[in-house]
Amino acid sequence: MQVRLRVAAPVLFAVAAFVCSRALNHTDQPIALLLIVPGYLVQAWLFEAHRALGGVGYVITMVTVSALVWTLLLLGLLVAAARLFRRATGQLRRLVTHRVTRG
Repeated sequence: MQVRLRVAAPVLFAVAAFVCSRALNHTDQPIALLLIVPGYLVQAWLFEAHRALGGVGYVITMVTVSALVWTLLLLGLLVAAARLFRRATGQLRRLVTHRVTRG
């Protein structure tokens, strides 16, 4: 089974956006705070640059930036794991075929 990156990226982004939007209302829990830290850092930088967004813009910035960061991080880990898995299965396949032909 092969998962296409074109399908996985938007789905993962949508899930991350949903989770980050829920985490925004539960900042008293450490895991929720960890999820929205990237958006919080960008919002703090915007505040220091006197371009901070308020109201709905604040929520959109927090959720979108956090979801984007977590999506890119998870996709990078998934791609690295897939390459490692392909390399391991390729070596295993070569080892098995080598033993069968020698055998």
